Amino acid sequence: MSKKHKNKLFPIFFTSLLFGFFANNIFPNSIYFMPKEYKHIKNIVNKIASKNELGSEKILFTVTNGSYMTWNTKSLDLCKEDECWYFNNLNPYKKYKGIKGFNINELSKQAYLYGGIEGYAWNKIVWISRSTFRSIGENDELLGCLIGHELSHIIFDDHIKESLLLSSKMLDMGMLENNKPNKDEKESEEKELLKMEISRRTESEADINGTKLLINAGFPKDTCLNFLTYITKSEKLDTKTDPNSTHPGYLERYSALEKFLEKYQVNKELKVYNSNKWRWEFNRELNILTFIPLK
Repeated sequence: MSKKHKNKLFPIFFTSLLFGFFANNIFPNSIYFMPKEYKHIKNIVNKIASKNELGSEKILFTVTNGSYMTWNTKSLDLCKEDECWYFNNLNPYKKYKGIKGFNINELSKQAYLYGGIEGYAWNKIVWISRSTFRSIGENDELLGCLIGHELSHIIFDDHIKESLLLSSKMLDMGMLENNKPNKDEKESEEKELLKMEISRRTESEADINGTKLLINAGFPKDTCLNFLTYITKSEKLDTKTDPNSTHPGYLERYSALEKFLEKYQVNKELKVYNSNKWRWEFNRELNILTFIPLK
């Protein structure tokens, strides 16, 4: 490289170094210096919240390594069966020491490169793997559907409803009798299949409720149909429903959403919520972006 080109690159390098210093040390929790994935989440949720009521409680978003990291660390014997989620949930924006001779930072890079599209909602937290953003790219519609789906789980308290429905079904089937002896293997299998059935029903409802959020916010009506097709091809998901799966197969899932869309009418009278109805907080140390509704 010529001296002339080196002189041109030095200001760019210096500016990048200075920006990184300010982002990580002077303003570590500024939403202006947070990772680009969080900025993408913030922009999409702002659009959804502008035409939908997301409730009165805080909603947290976190970007983590994803399940490929879990699989990789397990295959390398870095963790026991029930402990590998620790690596899944590691902050992908931090540097770590090696374990048993393996470079954790390199494993995190591999999870970003080889991982897939993943989203999960639990206890008011929306968890998204960093590899999701690599796979989806800058496509706001695809990411919007994923976020809308997970938001609907939180807004409609799906996990609580699942638990209550499971208890009700088990009671009807005589599986919760006080004087009943220890459950046999057959009954345990029946309970597990029932849990999967209820979960699949909930996931299909989240597809519909998430789609409503997006359509109200101005996204195209077929956004989530396109997302289902994209993720099925990208992740090589089953097209037929497996009784042991938490999610319906592609054909069943697509058909249910398509039938809903045939009848759904957009509410054109939705009022636009003022921008001061919510605010954002970013915590770099906790790796959390928080949506905070204002009363």
